[in-house]
Amino acid sequence: MEISIGKYLEYLRMSCGYSLRDAAKKTNLSHGYIRDVELGDNRSAGSQIIPMPQTLKKFADAYTASFDELMRIAGHVHSDPQLEFEFVELDFSTILYVEVDYNNNIIYHGDSCRYIERKSLHDFIIFEEQLENNRFLKVQGGLYANLFKIKAYDSKSGRLYFKENMEGHYLELSWIRASKIRKIISNAISKNTEKNLEHTLNSNSFTKIIRNIVSN
Repeated sequence: MEISIGKYLEYLRMSCGYSLRDAAKKTNLSHGYIRDVELGDNRSAGSQIIPMPQTLKKFADAYTASFDELMRIAGHVHSDPQLEFEFVELDFSTILYVEVDYNNNIIYHGDSCRYIERKSLHDFIIFEEQLENNRFLKVQGGLYANLFKIKAYDSKSGRLYFKENMEGHYLELSWIRASKIRKIISNAISKNTEKNLEHTLNSNSFTKIIRNIVSN
């Protein structure tokens, strides 16, 4: 069953990291109306709210979304879906590191999963701050390691590993960068290899709706 236009718009807003009031400023719509649309509830008429095309255009511009896709989901036009992304509720405690590539794609690397989404520069600046607040360390330009996941560092190769046996995923650090963050890395590795229960319970288990790209 396809997602409703209200739920789709809610996920778009959440993937942007916008509160209802943020969304109201971006769209020039009231936050009460936006929430009613998301809930699919017209309180005054007692029926589902289906935004008009001109309103959907405001949502599309504010959320950097496809106007054509919003029109299709809302039922204003009928065509086959052309999915560019899928919504994923991502638990960041499962992510080893985050990578930003030259095409402005944000790639989330887990031990056995990989997701990709694209953000504007403004949205990425906000997101970068959120990453740092949740203990993701910038180890090189465009690479952010989960401090709760790193388990070993090989100074000879300059590789930061997520397993104690130095196998599997790793990140490469320049000697200059490694010298600047060595203490942070050492402290994190010490905690992560001590089987410290309190440290584990306080891991960065925040979740976020992302737009995982399904076609490039």
